[in-house]
Formats: sequence, C-alpha cells, structure tokens
Amino acid sequence: MKILLLSLLLASCGQSFNSNSGDAAFTATNGIDTSTAAGQRLDAAYTVLKNECMSCHTGYHNSWNTYKTNLAWQSAGLVTAGNPASSSVYFRLKNVGGDMPQLNPQISETERQILDDWISQL
Repeated sequence: MKILLLSLLLASCGQSFNSNSGDAAFTATNGIDTSTAAGQRLDAAYTVLKNECMSCHTGYHNSWNTYKTNLAWQSAGLVTAGNPASSSVYFRLKNVGGDMPQLNPQISETERQILDDWISQL
C-alpha cells in the first residue's frame, strides 16, 4: 500500500493539471485560457485591469472579475474590437486624456500599451 501511494505521488510530480491534455493553459492566476496569442494578450490586459482598476472599485466593477473571454468584455460594452479609442476601459485612462485611475497616477506606458495591443488585435 505504501509503495502504491508513493508511486502515485511521484508520478504526479506536483502538477495540478494534466500536461498531456493541454489544460495547463487554464491554470493561470486569472483563470484565462492562455493557449493562444489572443488568450495571452487577454490575460496580460486582465492583469493590468485587475491591478489598476478592479482593485479600487467595488460594486459595478466586481462583475469585471467574471470577464474571462474577449467576447465577455465586448458584450459588456467595455471594449470595441480593433478600436482602443472607442473602448471605455481605454479612453478613460489618464494616459489618453481620461480621469482614471482617479486617485493614483496614470498607469505605466507598458501597461497602457498592453491594453492598446489587446484591443487593437481583437
């Protein structure tokens, strides 16, 4: 029995996913499928939004935590595919003339570019 248990523990190698099925892409911190370039851009953008927007707001922005696909952001009317200037999550930034984040300095140029790239390539 001990040998069987030890064998099972060693065989798992501490992974929390099945490396043969590709589900490692779903184990990212944000719970976004990062198996494609589009998913990787979404994950990077989600991280910026989580750290710079969702972290300060309560109520309305709590729903943003559930947007794990590009379609969800678009359906909510927050992102206009291919057009950052028409996307409220983008044009509200201090970096581009908006007023957010309201009580903090503007986000870094790198973070702004992550959001721009994500929306532009939808």
